[in-house]
Amino acid sequence: MPLKNIPDFLSVAQQLKTDVRIFAKVYCLQWFDDSFQKQGFTDAAFTAWPKRKNDKDPGRAVLIDTTFLRKSLQVLSEDNRRITFGTHVPYAGIHNNGERMRAVQYVRAHTRNRNGRREQVQAHTRRINTQYPERKFIGESQKMMQGLDNWLHTEIIKRFNSL
Repeated sequence: MPLKNIPDFLSVAQQLKTDVRIFAKVYCLQWFDDSFQKQGFTDAAFTAWPKRKNDKDPGRAVLIDTTFLRKSLQVLSEDNRRITFGTHVPYAGIHNNGERMRAVQYVRAHTRNRNGRREQVQAHTRRINTQYPERKFIGESQKMMQGLDNWLHTEIIKRFNSL
């Protein structure tokens, strides 16, 4: 006796695989954007960002001046097994990882006004050695992965129960 109305499990699984990738991209980008809103990063627990030293603009949030960094978060690459998130902003790694910036700055000869008098400044070099505190806004998070797992689990149950 032939079986009738056998569900197409393969097509359901393929559609779920596509939907998981779409959901993961949106969910993770929103998670990283929420770091700017919360002013800290949530991995296993929430870690607030350190405040600015010598804060000349105390009402402004940390790492937000023009929102260029926040809006630059995107999917850099993806394949069948991995999605890579990041940004092309050059200073993002310095803030996210808490790195030291060392450089030599070359200053041209110029004139300046000091106390109403014009002074000549000779060309010189200046060494910059600044340690930026770690203000993580993008990276692996246990709670983010747990949220993705919970969504996937409920979607599997919902889709296979509807067959």
